[in-house]
Amino acid sequence: MLFASVAGAQNVLGGILNSIGSGNVGETIGNVLSGVVGSTVDLTGTWTYGGVGAAVKSDNILSTVAGNAAISTIESKADNILAKAGVSAGAATFTFNQDGTFTFKAGRLPAISGTYTQNGNAVTMKFGKALSLLQLDGTVSATANGCKILFNGEKFMSFAQKVIEYAKKITTSYGVATIGNILSTAKSVDAGFKLTR
Repeated sequence: MLFASVAGAQNVLGGILNSIGSGNVGETIGNVLSGVVGSTVDLTGTWTYGGVGAAVKSDNILSTVAGNAAISTIESKADNILAKAGVSAGAATFTFNQDGTFTFKAGRLPAISGTYTQNGNAVTMKFGKALSLLQLDGTVSATANGCKILFNGEKFMSFAQKVIEYAKKITTSYGVATIGNILSTAKSVDAGFKLTR
């Protein structure tokens, strides 16, 4: 009876594998996964800002626990800092136009415009005079709810500082300096925008 069950399971598994195709099963599964996870995100359209996102690159020497703690700290502190300028999750939008221009609107802030280029998953955003012509080079990746655009962490904190100055709420921030120190210590931390449709 046991042998019959094992044989039945092998037949079912064999049927599933055969239905995938005669090619290399690992390659087929890899192709399916890359189609879902590695697919290119088309930024064109309007996205709702969902807060600050951060990630530790895989070559970072930080342990997983330390890395996750750093990500959590950066996201929460940067969210608090940007909220002072009126940039908070659900209350800000990015609109990326087909002509390579974008507009960022947040709370009572005057709209911030700029240009962007996207080449696959590589993205460059150039902000206008409002943010001192700041340029951010990063990558976009799909998430369950939309996408995440991440940049060099220290560069992203320059963005946060310039937004605060643009909002004229405060000119300096202990929080910005603190996160800057964290990011300068953990060179492999990236930070940026979480976006949803």
